[in-house]
Amino acid sequence: MRVAVYNQMFGLNGRNLVSALKGNLSMYSPINYRAEISGADINRTLEVVAASKSEIVGICEVLEGQEKELMGKLDSLGYKYFYFESGRKTKIGGLVMRIVIASKIKCEKVNVGDFPLKDGLGGGGGFIHCYFPELKLDVVSIHMGYNKGKMYFQQLGFLQGYLKKLYGNIILMGDFNLSHDKLKDYFGDLTLASNGIKSCSTTPVIKEFINEDYDHIFVRGFEDCRAGELEGHSDHKLIYVDLE
Repeated sequence: MRVAVYNQMFGLNGRNLVSALKGNLSMYSPINYRAEISGADINRTLEVVAASKSEIVGICEVLEGQEKELMGKLDSLGYKYFYFESGRKTKIGGLVMRIVIASKIKCEKVNVGDFPLKDGLGGGGGFIHCYFPELKLDVVSIHMGYNKGKMYFQQLGFLQGYLKKLYGNIILMGDFNLSHDKLKDYFGDLTLASNGIKSCSTTPVIKEFINEDYDHIFVRGFEDCRAGELEGHSDHKLIYVDLE
């Protein structure tokens, strides 16, 4: 079984420096806001998800209004189960950022309670949990906020407490905005399956200064894990693992 996680950067083009800077800034300032949002293209996300050939995929930074198109196109790739959770709102326009788990395997969404969030830059993109009854498997996907300050550690504490309630096989994946070296002590009973892949940033110039393993897949209950990566148009790589 292959699982993947991808921060799609709203479907904008993170592989171009000017486009990446303008696109991200447009979420938090009024400069060319609508023009930049109109440049988002879900097909960029679909290309890399299709190439990953994953049975389960977690996608971060889905912007409010993109859900219907994303579901329709994922359905055409064989993903029949879709569940969304809400994250922070953008400062300009008040659009909700969402996180999604899409699966080719039957699953059901679990109520996660009140994950701490803060609207605006770095406030966190959401927390979602799905249970797979045929596999007796819990899959949790998360998009954590900026790794400085009180909010980040509130989110980390919430996640730790939540995981303590899950006793079986687990896949925990997402954009943690922090390297494994700094996270490993928080998830002592989980194994890093994604092998510390440097997933961010793929943007020219920026990647010379930021080259970090921010996206991770942790597991419990799987003995054989093989990791890989793909580059799309986001400023993050898609990372995946094959699990047995």
